[in-house]
Amino acid sequence: MSIQFKPISYSWVAENPNPIGVIQFIGGALYGTLPTFSYRYFLRTLFEAGYTIIAVPFQFGLNHGEIAKGLLDERDRIRQALGYPETLKHFWVGHSLGCKYIALLEAYSGQAIAQGKKSIIDEPSLLIAPDISDTKDAVPIPGLAPLLDSWGIGVRPTKKETQDLIGNSGLFNLTALISFDKDTIAGTKDEPIDKSDVAWFINELEYKRNKPLLRGEIPGGHREPIGIMLGDSLVDTNPFDGILESIEKRQLEPLAIQFLAELAQRLTPEPTTLLAFA
Repeated sequence: MSIQFKPISYSWVAENPNPIGVIQFIGGALYGTLPTFSYRYFLRTLFEAGYTIIAVPFQFGLNHGEIAKGLLDERDRIRQALGYPETLKHFWVGHSLGCKYIALLEAYSGQAIAQGKKSIIDEPSLLIAPDISDTKDAVPIPGLAPLLDSWGIGVRPTKKETQDLIGNSGLFNLTALISFDKDTIAGTKDEPIDKSDVAWFINELEYKRNKPLLRGEIPGGHREPIGIMLGDSLVDTNPFDGILESIEKRQLEPLAIQFLAELAQRLTPEPTTLLAFA
């Protein structure tokens, strides 16, 4: 099945003829600006698994909270344009900094529901190499980040504020995480939590929620989801791993599809056992 993207609202949409769900994807800060090119193989695999794909181009800005909330309006506009019923499941998939926006939406959902506002309640999330950036990450110019923070115009919420929002939330029961064992940006599962966003998420979500975090760490670096198809191989963005990567050896896409299916099962109510009494 070939994948064809068309523009709807501010995103690129590949409409599956028989969707089992909708995936809204947000990539990283650089490659995510052209998601249908940079992440094409990854998105195509999810499309072929039965999902309609909404690829949202990454939006630069320092107010990450407002950018995140804008994704809810984009969700509603596109689902309405496609005529999808509320019963069709909606999933969020992020890579790198895109995961921060999704995590913020989940953290905001409790208060949003109480106020009658939009939320992502009952919409599972798959976080791939999550990166909770601060001003120093968003503005990598020496000396400028502390200056912006001192003026109160740096990234909001900050990394610490984001972690507090997640830690104080009772949600994140429909969350999965995929990390990579050579990731020097988001980190790995075995690093200290103050050095690795991946390790921090695992420590926070593994056993502190009603349902345990689905997670897996596989071979690769931070940019593993990114690649351009060339025959039966993918052009790797990390030249130290070799220029071409065999598609048959990739573990990311099968694991992502597996986790999405398991998250969908969590949305299905467990059957009630009726006891018969003589």
